[in-house]
Amino acid sequence: MELNDIIQSIDIVDFISQFVDLTERNGEFWGLSCFKDEKTPSFSVRRDPPVFFDYSSGIGGNVFTFVKYYYRCSPREAIDILKKFAGINGEISSPRGKMAATMTCKRFLKPRTNQKHSSATILPDNYMERYEKNSEKLAVWENEGISRASLDKFQVYYDSFSNRLVYPIHNLDGKIVNIGGRTLDPLWKEKKQKKYCYFKSWGTLDTIYGLSENMDAIRDKREIILFEGCKSVLLADTWGIHNCGAILTSHLNPHQMKILAWLGCRVVFALDKDVRVRDDHNIAKLKRYVNVEYLWDREDLLDSKDSPVDKGVEVFKKLYEQRLKYK
Repeated sequence: MELNDIIQSIDIVDFISQFVDLTERNGEFWGLSCFKDEKTPSFSVRRDPPVFFDYSSGIGGNVFTFVKYYYRCSPREAIDILKKFAGINGEISSPRGKMAATMTCKRFLKPRTNQKHSSATILPDNYMERYEKNSEKLAVWENEGISRASLDKFQVYYDSFSNRLVYPIHNLDGKIVNIGGRTLDPLWKEKKQKKYCYFKSWGTLDTIYGLSENMDAIRDKREIILFEGCKSVLLADTWGIHNCGAILTSHLNPHQMKILAWLGCRVVFALDKDVRVRDDHNIAKLKRYVNVEYLWDREDLLDSKDSPVDKGVEVFKKLYEQRLKYK
């Protein structure tokens, strides 16, 4: 018998329920993290796919991963624990050169430096239907300048159980590969929670947020403006600037660089003020294939951590008009 057979034979919800009090909501099970001290449930378990993810610690994977982290044990000890739970005797084998568990859950683990290919799991097209269109909660972003039309376009919903706004992240084919979340808990810093998080850890971040939604506008203008975060894309969309996307971090990775080279249009980086675009070696490589420009706040219009959209549309337009060409 292989390790993967044991993993598949165990109901992950039943197993983790031994250690975490779980409450079901629309097929998803929630409880308090067993890895962090918290008061708001941020520990999620699903049967399809059979995985867990702890938003407070960033730990996620299958039942084998859970055992290793919960017991802080070796892979061999974790196997013995799973065998005992499943009532299985005998030796357990694994594919040569790779643990079977890794094949099952590697897409839910933190990025590895030697990982070369995307391992994203495609979520159902109707996945967002499990969340709510709660006008009162969505008003939080409306009060920050984002229109309801843009919230609808990018499918921003509300997750009442964990008290966060949630939004899908699509690949180039328009398929959902991850879910982003923004907490509405005003005490998130005191509770040592992340303001922004994702449904599952990125295996390989090989997509650009907003690209599938804005592809037509990007092709029409033959230009893409790239921000760091999704909220900047929504604000720009509200202002009628639709040729935008977000790299979801402060640096461009090789996979995103290939996407941009494939697009073949001008790329304008509108990253946060404290990011030095010219220090990014992947952006330096990108300019070999396409025209690259970037926003530079020479007049100190922004605060030190601001996105170029944080001071309003007029400031953004001024920064855009004064953009520099990366030569």
